[in-house]
Amino acid sequence: MILSGCEIKEADLIWGVMRNLHGNRRNTLPRWALVRNAFGTGSGVATALCRLFNLNPEEVLKL
Repeated sequence: MILSGCEIKEADLIWGVMRNLHGNRRNTLPRWALVRNAFGTGSGVATALCRLFNLNPEEVLKL
């Protein structure tokens, strides 16, 4: 895909979002829940995205 004149692969764009997700100081949500919220998917798809990028879906992310 071309964005602002630059060619970028969709997988690279998704990886950038996955890598930069974070919760807040009081967050008790696992990574898969943050992915679900960021992409508007269900829990199964969110968990599959985590595993696709070799990320632990159960890891709790904090600032």
